[in-house]
Amino acid sequence: MRFVLVVVALLLSSTGVTSPSKPLLNWAINTAPPFHIVGGLFDQQGLCDQLLSSLQQQLPETKHQVLLMPQTRIHQALNKREKLCFPCMIHRSQPTKTAVFSTPTHWYRPQGVITRQALANHLTQQFSSPLELTRLLEAKTFKLGLAAGRRYGDLEPLLEPYRKSELIRSGDDGPVALLKMIQSGRIDFTLDYDIVLTYLNKTAPEQAKGLVYVPIAELPLPIAGAVGCSNSDWGKQQIELINSVIPKVQADPAFRHSLELWFDGRVLEPTLKSKAKPKQ
Repeated sequence: MRFVLVVVALLLSSTGVTSPSKPLLNWAINTAPPFHIVGGLFDQQGLCDQLLSSLQQQLPETKHQVLLMPQTRIHQALNKREKLCFPCMIHRSQPTKTAVFSTPTHWYRPQGVITRQALANHLTQQFSSPLELTRLLEAKTFKLGLAAGRRYGDLEPLLEPYRKSELIRSGDDGPVALLKMIQSGRIDFTLDYDIVLTYLNKTAPEQAKGLVYVPIAELPLPIAGAVGCSNSDWGKQQIELINSVIPKVQADPAFRHSLELWFDGRVLEPTLKSKAKPKQ
């Protein structure tokens, strides 16, 4: 997969760079393994890298341009309704100000707390098991780290009061960098999927040593992933096109292999969609 490094603000609405015979679909990716992986042992083998590759293969009549952008810039571009799609968002049943969403592409085990093993034992003793995130945040005793630009679906209302006061990690590989900060003791915990810890175990096992994923009470059910495009007429057209090929993408052996790689062979099947909690 080839991509363009974005250094300055993009004029994504421009159509002068594309052939009139092929419509242009702008895709954003970011450096957030194992969703998108830029460089290293698993270069371009991230879960969302493969999802995007499969979508491109199923849409040969469309010209695809892939843009490497910081997560904060992606969020800003979608808010401004620029002509942009992002392959890995949390599915919502209704459009938001930021994006319109495809049907679910795959499912994650719920986001949870990632912390040190000794602290995990203490937290579950103090805040129950599954861990009650609401009580943990209200205690204001332990240092939370969040990745800049990340959105956390149903957890957003809980996190909003703490965003200005909690550490926000910007820059490349934000989620993994936060795990390293937890191990070093700079922060106490973060919120993420267990596959982020899987990535660190596969690439830097010494740095992952002693870190654990702790389920939280607020998210008991699987979370659906989806493609998101800007909430505009253009974005809605792209989502309609993308939806038409998602069944083929889900059956793509390369995409299924990627799911198995990052979910340690425990892939959540689409049949779980009937059980997943709808996003409002």
